[in-house]
Amino acid sequence: MTKPNPSTSSKLSNDLVALGRKHSKTGFPNPSREGCPNRSTLRAIAHRDRRLSLKDIPASHIVSCSPCFQEYTSLRRSYVLWRGIRITAASVAFAVVVFGGARFLWDYIDRSGVTVNPEKQIAGTPPGKVQRQEPASAPIPLKVDLASFSPTRGDGKDDSSKKVYLPRKSLRVNVVLPFGMEPGEYEIRLQDSAGTVVFDKRTLGSFRDGITSLQADIDLAATAPGNFTLMIRPPGLDWRSFRAVVE
Repeated sequence: MTKPNPSTSSKLSNDLVALGRKHSKTGFPNPSREGCPNRSTLRAIAHRDRRLSLKDIPASHIVSCSPCFQEYTSLRRSYVLWRGIRITAASVAFAVVVFGGARFLWDYIDRSGVTVNPEKQIAGTPPGKVQRQEPASAPIPLKVDLASFSPTRGDGKDDSSKKVYLPRKSLRVNVVLPFGMEPGEYEIRLQDSAGTVVFDKRTLGSFRDGITSLQADIDLAATAPGNFTLMIRPPGLDWRSFRAVVE
């Protein structure tokens, strides 16, 4: 069986998602707004109100009603912008505190006359010589597009025929998540067919142009090839599982 080309599959998935999003904006006119949820419900969905259950979210109506889709997109974009401003403000405040602490420590060392030796003597190294360490190789960028995948919701089984192909190298993986996943703190895990976890990390998912994505460094250089399960847990929700192959 011919192995699918990851770059071709990724481009096709991106084209299909972009076409579907564009068609949803204008392709389903509903001037009488028949069956539309009220604005407060759309706002709660856009803000990812955790009091809403899956059955309370009219996802099929929103993607097949252009007025609702446009209103949801506008509310979601406004909320993400407001949240981004808050996160940026908090990051700036943290940086100011760190810089102030570092400046205070430097001034204290300078006043107390303590000298800092930039070259630490390593045990076993002749005097006057500094042992050089080989720089670690930079991770290889890899895009994993899950927009067209059908993940499970925590039952540990995956009925999707699609697979994520991961080379046995040090990777910087950019994961494009399926439509509807919110930004926030995600947990990403990779485990083998025996259930052994080879990678587990928490990372932030960012929202841009209606799609949430996350980035994580995964070192698979010493991992044996075979079938794996890529698991992703969104904020406050169950695990999503995707078939993966390390080759």
